[in-house]
Amino acid sequence: MLIPFENKTIYFASKPVDFRLGIDGLSTLIKSEKNTHIHDGSIYVFHNANKDKIKCLFWDDNGFVVYYKRLDKCKFKFQAMMNAMETITQNDLKIILSGFEPRTIEQKPIKSNRDYAKRFLEHKA
Repeated sequence: MLIPFENKTIYFASKPVDFRLGIDGLSTLIKSEKNTHIHDGSIYVFHNANKDKIKCLFWDDNGFVVYYKRLDKCKFKFQAMMNAMETITQNDLKIILSGFEPRTIEQKPIKSNRDYAKRFLEHKA
């Protein structure tokens, strides 16, 4: 993944934005919606009206970085939010970027081969 998630606050824009906006336009939107310093390393996530494109904007040491993802034949899935900019988790962003809806993914612990082997042996006995 190209986006450094560690110890970052992630803000997700609830309303679609005009994707002709570049770094300056998106940073102006952030300043008008959030009372934060845009150089703090937070990740700001925007989507278009068709929900097939996402832009992530963040400050990286000495300049802004824009991460742009366009889905080919489907749409990003996320729920409508009440606030203009809502905080989401790192895991939520990873799931959104993968094309799934964060709130519908059931987080299950990964079972090891040992668990499968134990059940297999119990079944054989």
